[in-house]
Amino acid sequence: MKNDQYPEDVPTPHIELPPGVFPPMPGYTIGDLLSVANQPVEALLEAHTIDPGLIRETSIALVSHLYAVFEREDAQYQIATWYQKPYDHPSKRTRSIEIIAEQFGVLTLKAAAESLEGSSLRQLGKDFFMEFVRLAGEAIKEHILKLNARDNQGHSAGHEAAE
Repeated sequence: MKNDQYPEDVPTPHIELPPGVFPPMPGYTIGDLLSVANQPVEALLEAHTIDPGLIRETSIALVSHLYAVFEREDAQYQIATWYQKPYDHPSKRTRSIEIIAEQFGVLTLKAAAESLEGSSLRQLGKDFFMEFVRLAGEAIKEHILKLNARDNQGHSAGHEAAE
């Protein structure tokens, strides 16, 4: 699932943001996050040789549940703002990203669990259910934590120096 609505080479519509709120960053839009969470789940379903129609139905349910959560929580704006806002010390940015990664990971776990309510996949047992939910949640958490790796590689060294 790629966000084809706004390809990276086409400017997105301009939205007036409140002071202190940063626009979504490439790789961290709602569409990007949906793709990140869905990829390992689809791989799990394929590994269990699930019917392609049921895989599609399950992906749609997962993405629908996640979209509602990410939209409600303004995920793309929160991630961008927590990452880009000024901090007194780089370790505070690192800790902020860890916190938001954990929060969105947990929200993803819950949404993934809800997406399987009423699904015939529940018949595959608790281990399958837990793996499905874990994969989605960890994918989001690890993706957001990549922002800290970006900092550790000196990506924002100039940004920190400017503060």
